[in-house]
Amino acid sequence: MFSKPSLLRRGITAKLFGLAFGLLCLYLIAWLNLNVTFVVQFGLILWCITLGGLVALIGVINYHPLLKSSMPSWFSGGFICGWMNLLLWLIGGDSLTSIGQGIFPTLGSLFLGIGFVAIGVGFGIVAGFFAKLIGGEGPDAARDYTADR
Repeated sequence: MFSKPSLLRRGITAKLFGLAFGLLCLYLIAWLNLNVTFVVQFGLILWCITLGGLVALIGVINYHPLLKSSMPSWFSGGFICGWMNLLLWLIGGDSLTSIGQGIFPTLGSLFLGIGFVAIGVGFGIVAGFFAKLIGGEGPDAARDYTADR
């Protein structure tokens, strides 16, 4: 069943992992009794699902033209999620800083941003690993196998 790489399986796996991670974040927000609006909570779930989709797509491109070698999909997934979390922290840092200071009240805003980027890198590495495990990697994942029939 999993013998041929599939972009659909990569996408479903990484997005389900993103949904599970987003729901875990919401559970932690409720468990720690943080004052976070519903819009931010809903946006957090959608952000995690979107990161999963990006991990699924970036795993198809595993050749780096400048290095002239292939990159593992977990590396590119970790890089893209860390980069996107950095951008999210730079744009919406107030809401994220309030969440982070509710969890770690003694840390400053810069350390919370670095931690947020590190969480994104970790998410990308794990999501990329499971997406590769279930859906394969490389350009063959985007190939249409219906023409072979």
